Amino acid sequence: MISSEHLLRFVHELETEKNVLTAFVDMLKKEEQALVDGKINDIDRLTSEKSRLIEELIQLDDKRNDFLKQQGLSLEKQRVNAWMTEQSAIQPTIKILWNELLSLAKTVQQLTHTNGLIIVNHLQHNQRAFAALHCAAGNVSLYGPQGQTYL
Repeated sequence: MISSEHLLRFVHELETEKNVLTAFVDMLKKEEQALVDGKINDIDRLTSEKSRLIEELIQLDDKRNDFLKQQGLSLEKQRVNAWMTEQSAIQPTIKILWNELLSLAKTVQQLTHTNGLIIVNHLQHNQRAFAALHCAAGNVSLYGPQGQTYL
């Protein structure tokens, strides 16, 4: 059985992870807006911040996983959810924090997907513009990834 002191420390770590993940979500929203607005300088700055937050999240994730393994848990989602529910009898906020982390992780996944689509759209636009400029210069021998003429 886990001591209430260890469980309280774990809850504190979950709160820290939630705060960092919330900051990451906010940063991804700023990145999305910068991509939409075409603010390249903002994107460069946000990329640096994104890398820093990712490093911090990796460390927090490793720490959480180590703690759960010390409790004899496999890291299967179902088992971790059941353990969090069991521990909520002792520390009620643990299950709430865990559910908030899972929700934030889904938000990160959605924002990352959206930002990726925006980047692909910008890339395709730039490729078409480059092809048009290249063609206007008299060089019409551009080909796409499948070998088709590209304009």
